[in-house]
Parts: sequence; structure tokens; C-alpha cells
Amino acid sequence: MSVALSLLVAFGIGYLAELAGWLRPRAAWAAALVGGIPLAVGGLPAALVVIFFVAAGTAASRLNPRSRDRAGRTAFQVLANGLPAAVGLALGSPAFFLGAYAAALADTLATEVGSRSSWAWHPLRGRVESGTNAAVSGIGTLALVLGAFWMAPWAFVLGIPAGPVVLGGVAGAVWDSLLGLLEDRYRWWGNDLTNLLATGLGGFVAWAVSRLTG
Repeated sequence: MSVALSLLVAFGIGYLAELAGWLRPRAAWAAALVGGIPLAVGGLPAALVVIFFVAAGTAASRLNPRSRDRAGRTAFQVLANGLPAAVGLALGSPAFFLGAYAAALADTLATEVGSRSSWAWHPLRGRVESGTNAAVSGIGTLALVLGAFWMAPWAFVLGIPAGPVVLGGVAGAVWDSLLGLLEDRYRWWGNDLTNLLATGLGGFVAWAVSRLTG
């Protein structure tokens, strides 16, 4: 499928996601990028990975009454979670693509599930209320690992080893939590920047491990 047609198809799906409440208004253009590039480069299997991530993340948010994303993701959230993966696939690395999405899904589940914990642990402040930025909890950590493993079956679909993808997912999500400390320190450092760097690291770790073990 041509790039232009892939972008158009992805934009249409993104617009339907807006209507369904999965995305915030005017976020379809971002969905066109993060979905259209994988569709053009990796075909239907890669596009299904994107749809799976969006569906899983949306379900996790909808099932969490305390979630800040129950009304859907903004355009910049879409880019932060999906653009590094799309670029990695365009550069020829399915491992980077899946590692980045594994990190994004691991972080999403850790946030949505972890906020239900009775308390969490903050690296600088100790015991805090669950949902506090950069804090971790037992069930949140379990959800993080589970989220990374949820991308493993897609590795077999794309014909690559699953181990590097899972490692990338865990590494990226852990890095996301550590970067959260900078959000508290610097006003200009937002969660979208944290997610962008974390998914990028997840993709890089998956790519590097796959190269070392391949």
C-alpha cells in the first residue's frame, strides 16, 4: 500500500477513534502518522500492533475510574507513544518498533493498574498516595511486566525474537518512572516528553539486544 493511501486509511481510523472517544478531538492527524507509517512499511501485521496497543490502553483507562485519560488520548500523547515506534520501523527495525510499543503498553498498564493500589513508593519521598508521579507499587510493577509480555506474541507475527522486545518494554517503562522525577523538578518537562524518551529507549534496547543476540 502506498504511503499516501496508508496515511489516509490511518486518518480515517483515527477519526473513527475520535468519534468513539478513544482519542481526543483533533487527534486523528497524529493517528495518521503513527498508524499510517507502520501500515505502509510493515503492512497489516504492523498496523494491527498499533490497533492492539490503542485498544489495550483505552480499555485499561476506561476500567480505571481514577484515570486521567478516560476521555481519550491527546494528539501529543499519541505521538509520544507511537512516533518513535513508527520511525524505528521505517528505518528497518521491527524490534525497535515492538520494543517501543512494549514500553508504552507497560507504562500504560503500570499507571492505570498501579493507581488502584492503596499506596505507592516514591524514590525521594518514600510512601505516598498511589498515582503520585514517579511512584511505584507492587501491582503496578506486576502490570508493567505483564504489559511488556503482551507484545511478545506480536514478535512471532513479525518474525523476530520476543526476548529483546520484552526487555525493551521493561527497560523503557522503568526509565519512564525515573524520568517522572524530572517532571516534578522542571515545569517545562511534561509527561509527553517523558513518554517520548521512554518509548524511544524501549525501542533502542530491543534493537540493541536483538543485534547482540541475533
